[in-house]
Amino acid sequence: MRTALYLLAALVVLTLTMLVIAPAQWAASSVRSATSGRVDLAEARGTVWNGSAVLVLAAAADASETRASLPERLSWQPSPWSLLAGQINLTIAHPSALTQPLNIRAPLFGGTTLLGATTVRLPASLLVGIGAPWNTVRPGGILTLSWDRLQIEPGRIQGKLSAEWQYASSALTPVSPMGHYRLQTNGIWPGTQLELLTISGPLELRGSGTIPEGGRLRFTGRAQALAGTDPGVKAQLTGLISLLGRRDGDGALLNFGGG
Repeated sequence: MRTALYLLAALVVLTLTMLVIAPAQWAASSVRSATSGRVDLAEARGTVWNGSAVLVLAAAADASETRASLPERLSWQPSPWSLLAGQINLTIAHPSALTQPLNIRAPLFGGTTLLGATTVRLPASLLVGIGAPWNTVRPGGILTLSWDRLQIEPGRIQGKLSAEWQYASSALTPVSPMGHYRLQTNGIWPGTQLELLTISGPLELRGSGTIPEGGRLRFTGRAQALAGTDPGVKAQLTGLISLLGRRDGDGALLNFGGG
């Protein structure tokens, strides 16, 4: 009987040790599997409890598809003690993409997931990894995502979220920067209301849309050279404007998901 207890204790210690020293590749493999290869934690180092990797986005799992990676390494550190309370407390950090560490609190068995306030700054070129239409537009500049707190429940998301594209550029026009844009939301999903505004720049983008239950974006708007733009700059924007939507006078009508 005593031998059996010793064996059981040894197995428990071995299991806990394996969990503690589990390689970061385990986390990378889980992310890759959950996203069908569209998100990857490449060059993973450390353990699942204290690891780092390079974030990579891909249009599909096929290695031949366009892939884009985030400069510098992303690090993560979950709290093992939070598991005793039936939840996961995870801290994610990045030296340039996150203005402050992102704290995520998620229950193990369903419920409300909370994402702490932060601002995410990403190179716009990372969008190329998502695929069409970004792999054609090949954007440049800086993308900024900000939220105070996001509350994620089954079938519902709440929290004010805004996005900005600063120093915007595209491989389809020599005009750089072509603008500074902001996308605002009402902070609710489903039933998300979107509004696109131009803060500055020669290319004016504006419009509005919704994301109803089911998640399909419906957006209508207009792209055109800002009134008073230099004729030479205006001519350099013509090709890009034509690709963004159906021509309408000096501009183009934007229509996504509207059929």
